[in-house]
Amino acid sequence: MKPILNSNEYTYYLVGHVDDFPERLGRVVRLGKEVIAVFKTTDGQIYALENKSPGPRGGTIAEGMISGEVLFDPICDWKISLTDGQVLDPDTGQVRAYPVQVLGNEVRIGLLTKEGGLFHE
Repeated sequence: MKPILNSNEYTYYLVGHVDDFPERLGRVVRLGKEVIAVFKTTDGQIYALENKSPGPRGGTIAEGMISGEVLFDPICDWKISLTDGQVLDPDTGQVRAYPVQVLGNEVRIGLLTKEGGLFHE
């Protein structure tokens, strides 16, 4: 299957189907060198963040719980916005957020073409 390229220079890769992602829990997917935590909210929105805790102790975030559009980091209990990866006050930091496309039942994650465009499914 060919990746989809859009005008924002992202190449989108199939990572699963909507039903593959449980609500309010994370699932890890790998695209080349990228390790990504994918989350589905109770209203069916799907978000993708770098699977790396922004806290000082490191670790991963896929085991975190979500409420609305906020992820609770399982390592340091910081709140992270699912929309942009920004750590919410009073803490600071950010994790990388990836664009997500849902086409029918297919879930695709975008990588910048210059970073991941040579990756193949």
